[in-house]
Amino acid sequence: MKREWLALLSAVQFLTRLPVPDPGWEDGRLDRAAKWFPLVGVLVGLLCGAVFFILLSFVERGVPHVEIAVLFGVLITGALHEDGFADTADGFFGGRSAEKRLTIMRDSRIGTYGAIALVFALLLRISLYGEFFSPLISNVSYTATVAAAFIAAHAVSRCLILWHVSAIPYARADETPPMTAVSKGSAMTAGLITLGACLPLALSVSLGAVAMGLLLAGASAFAFTRMAKARVNGWSGDTAGATQVISELCFLMGFAAWIWS
Repeated sequence: MKREWLALLSAVQFLTRLPVPDPGWEDGRLDRAAKWFPLVGVLVGLLCGAVFFILLSFVERGVPHVEIAVLFGVLITGALHEDGFADTADGFFGGRSAEKRLTIMRDSRIGTYGAIALVFALLLRISLYGEFFSPLISNVSYTATVAAAFIAAHAVSRCLILWHVSAIPYARADETPPMTAVSKGSAMTAGLITLGACLPLALSVSLGAVAMGLLLAGASAFAFTRMAKARVNGWSGDTAGATQVISELCFLMGFAAWIWS
């Protein structure tokens, strides 16, 4: 029990900037922590949903509720995934070889491709959490729907990070990978947590919409993973972050597409 508690703390510490007791470090702890990545997503989604609920309940006019909730999620994760997404865009489209792309991705400066990708992703995320749901769902609470969407999308996207790092080798041959293996047991635990995180959204809106979201998120993670293998011969911390951003957006787009149809 203590070992798993320390693994959970490691997952929270690794994926967020939330203050938690320092679990220390030992070889293989992040591998064991991987199963809890979707649970960290649930935590982040809950906090974003709570911010959205509070703003909508007490400050109804003149406040960009969804924008602040999305920004809050970025802040409590330290923009970890967004940074990886921007670096990946710069590297994948700015380099002519795998080595050059990895070099660009390591550069802390953001380039044109990264800036465009980041702005587009943030604007699309805000639109999907906000405007797309409001006119389409009239039989359930709008606030509850958006909060449930935060929880589901954050959990699904962090679960798919595990698929990404398991499907291809680590790209940087000169470094020790932060994660070396995701066991079948860890993958199963992560999957069950993710399905549980999606249940409130499925019950409040539509099981079909959630299934479509899962399908599109999984397809996007699969396609991006193949792209990473082709572009840089594997995964890196940046591509793992990009997987989270891409699959979160695609989950929401799949969900919205089902509701529109």
